[in-house]
Amino acid sequence: MREDLKPGNPFPDFSLPDQTGKEVSLSTLMNGWPVVLTFNRGNY
Repeated sequence: MREDLKPGNPFPDFSLPDQTGKEVSLSTLMNGWPVVLTFNRGNY
């Protein structure tokens, strides 16, 4: 496992496009508020 993805470490910041195609980073979107980030796998 990558060192920066171990439990208890801050999650690395990343950017994704919003519905209009503009890049938005997680840190900008949350503006300093705590975040719970979950990943799910499977078919929906």
